[in-house]
Amino acid sequence: MSLATISKLPMAAVALATLLLLATPIPVFATDDSPPGTAMVVAIVTYSLPRQVTLADARRVAARGAQKYVNLPGLLRKNYCLSEDGMRAMGIYVWESKARAEAFYTTEWKESVTRQYGSAPEIVYLHSPVMVDNSVGRIVVDAE
Repeated sequence: MSLATISKLPMAAVALATLLLLATPIPVFATDDSPPGTAMVVAIVTYSLPRQVTLADARRVAARGAQKYVNLPGLLRKNYCLSEDGMRAMGIYVWESKARAEAFYTTEWKESVTRQYGSAPEIVYLHSPVMVDNSVGRIVVDAE
């Protein structure tokens, strides 16, 4: 991804992705137990909202929809995000590969979320060569 592309992202998305990917300290005891052949990517999916949304509203909507992402093949992590001004919603997904991500973001999915949010989603992919997952105390390294 070029710097020009990154500069077009909402600053909140770039800052959050940076924090998710780089700001977590690496636990010394963790080991690399990632499956062979993976090439992780982060997908930042951004929606412009037609009206301001409160954090409480965003939390309710996300909690209702989150169950469909549990055990979704290829999805390692998903964060639901709302900009501070309440005018942009984001999903930050960590996928085991870009192929898995692209298989999920189908035309039907894009049409559905366009109807739900009132605008088409913008999807930006970022390489993620290493992920620290403190929820399970491990470091995942993608394939070289």
